[in-house]
Order: sequence, then structure tokens, then C-alpha cells
Amino acid sequence: MAKALCLPGILEQQILDELEIHLVVEGECQDRWNRLVIEEHYLHNATLVGEQLRYGVSYRGQWVALLGWSAAAWHLQGRDAWINWSDDQRRSRLAFMAQNSRFVILADRRQLPNLGTRSMKLCLERLSEDWLAHYGHPILAVESFVDGQLFRGTIYKASNWTLLGPTAGFGRVAEDFYVAHERPKQL
Repeated sequence: MAKALCLPGILEQQILDELEIHLVVEGECQDRWNRLVIEEHYLHNATLVGEQLRYGVSYRGQWVALLGWSAAAWHLQGRDAWINWSDDQRRSRLAFMAQNSRFVILADRRQLPNLGTRSMKLCLERLSEDWLAHYGHPILAVESFVDGQLFRGTIYKASNWTLLGPTAGFGRVAEDFYVAHERPKQL
């Protein structure tokens, strides 16, 4: 049975309109971001690989969501087929992609059911510009992985991301090193 559509009420819409997103840079804020991700994200790990940016979404000065972006996965059969890249094209263009490596909602999702999609929207509106400022090139496409055994990917669906299918079941443990984990994710 389909879940009932949950539209924001007046108070919730007011909160969503007041959300602010901040780039989290070195120092105490990044240490706090890392600590909260370790505590609250299901992987209990705040390590991001390659080029990376961290964001905090706040409401009246208090963080309510955290997003982390890193270098895109080196090779994903579903993504590469969808884009229709050759190996040479992938090697030369992969830097223009980023991976949503961490996404943590810190607020009560039952009280703010649209917080995730608003946080994603705010982040995507500035991600390419911030990436250009930090790394000298923009971001033209993004990817993420959803563990279908734990999550449904609702935020990505509601944000109009395209489901490309399952991964092969490998996880990155270094910039160019992957190990099998036997838990394919949804790309």
C-alpha cells in the first residue's frame, strides 16, 4: 500500500525556508562534522576519499543535516553504460563527477519529513561552484549508493535522481583500491 503524501504544514514550511547550508572547512567544525557522522551514520565512518567537500545544513544555528561529497567511484558499470563512456572518456571526465558519500539527518524526520530533500536541493545548488573554487573544475553530475537492505532511497527518489541498478558489491577503501563486501548497493 502506498504511503500517504506528506505535504509540509505552515510551521514545517517556515522551518524549511529558514534552512541554511554551510561549507564545513578545516578545524573545529570539520572535527565536529566527522564526530557526528561517526556517531549517526550507519557506516560509523567519516572518511572521504579523493577530492571532497563537507556541508552542514542548519536551522537557527543548529545543524539538522550533514552531507559529504567525494571523488566519484572509478568504475561503475551501470553509470558508465548510462553515460555511454568509453574507458578513455571515463578516465578524462571522471573528475567532473562527485559522489554523495555521506548523508545524515540529525533532526527528527517525523517532525520534518521534507528536510532531506530540501537539504539535498540546497547542497546541489552550490556544489559545482564550491568544487570549482576548491579544485579548479566544476561538477557536472553526481552519484550515490543506497544500501537497499537498510534504506529505500526516498530522498533520492523525491529529488528526481535516476536509479541505474545494483552495483557489483565492492567498496572503496582507498583512492583506487576496492574490496568485495557482498552487499550490492543501488546506484
